Amino acid sequence: MICPHCGKAIKVDMIEHQRGKGFAAQIQCPHCQVWLGRTPWLLQLKMVSFYLMLLAVVVVWWWPASRHFGIPLGILALIALLMSHLMDQLKVTEKPPVPDDSQQRQKYR
Repeated sequence: MICPHCGKAIKVDMIEHQRGKGFAAQIQCPHCQVWLGRTPWLLQLKMVSFYLMLLAVVVVWWWPASRHFGIPLGILALIALLMSHLMDQLKVTEKPPVPDDSQQRQKYR
């Protein structure tokens, strides 16, 4: 994974802090300390469209008479799966607090 905030690669074994469970899980970048997460409804859409596509393929395979609704359903589920997969990216959910350096800046004014 690549952190969208600092652009550095994050290895799975480097992740120390995690909060939340399931689709709302978030991880903390070990380099810049921001919290990263994914959009829960996109993950749900991806999972539902995958299983819907799989169900449509199985139904068409076992009952060939259902091709008139199974094939378009499978195609639409595949399109939804691919679009949700492309849109699902890590996003910054919480930035670390910015250190107060007003004394340092005041010194040079």
